[in-house]
Amino acid sequence: MFSRISVLGAAAVAAAALASPAQATFFSFASDMNSNAYTFGGSAGLLGSFNITDFSRPNTFTLKIDDNNGPLSTVSIPVEFRAALTASAGQSTSITPSLWQHSYSVAGTFGFYDAAGTALLTANVGASNPAVLTVPGTQTTWSSTGAVLGATSYSDVTYTASAALITAMGGTAAAAQYGIFLGASGTPADFAFGLTALNGGAIGLSVAIDPTTKAPTTAWRSESSFSGSAAGFVPSPGSAMLVGTAGLLMTTRRRRA
Repeated sequence: MFSRISVLGAAAVAAAALASPAQATFFSFASDMNSNAYTFGGSAGLLGSFNITDFSRPNTFTLKIDDNNGPLSTVSIPVEFRAALTASAGQSTSITPSLWQHSYSVAGTFGFYDAAGTALLTANVGASNPAVLTVPGTQTTWSSTGAVLGATSYSDVTYTASAALITAMGGTAAAAQYGIFLGASGTPADFAFGLTALNGGAIGLSVAIDPTTKAPTTAWRSESSFSGSAAGFVPSPGSAMLVGTAGLLMTTRRRRA
């Protein structure tokens, strides 16, 4: 028969799975992992709106997944990064006579896919509560740095983990240790793309902006690193049962009746 401690151990694992919404999961990539192309490409403005997309494909990176600075090793997964974001509602604020801050609302999607194009981890940014693109510069141009930022404290940010991501992480029990379950994340969740080498077609070529809409007047591109976090991936009853079963198999031991 199974020992009582084995059953309690399995119950504890299942309980930990059910409690996982409190566990944050960290995601990141570094810009130099894609050594042959820019990360982002952007369009010129049309009626004040412009696109922020992946610059070219394949747009390959190594996605790092960490357990909230916990004891587990960081998981590294080769991915293709894709983005389909739209920026609009540009506004400019004078910081000093020569320094201006240009800001835009941002909505759309971005995500990480495997080599076959299967979605692993995707993020949706809602238009009703958008994220923000912010770029310093002069009154009429962007500088070479900026950021795209979103957090559930002010915008609608939701990550979705696919079955393919669970598999890539070694299965349900392994992914659960990092707070990841199949489906959508809850709150809090956030992301930040740091933009560098932002230019209008060549290094050192500034991106001019429309004096009225504040949108760029030319296509542009940039390098980017990424960091984000999510909590509240809610395990389904089936997922929790699988995790509990895995815990039972790992912790049970037989004793003679």
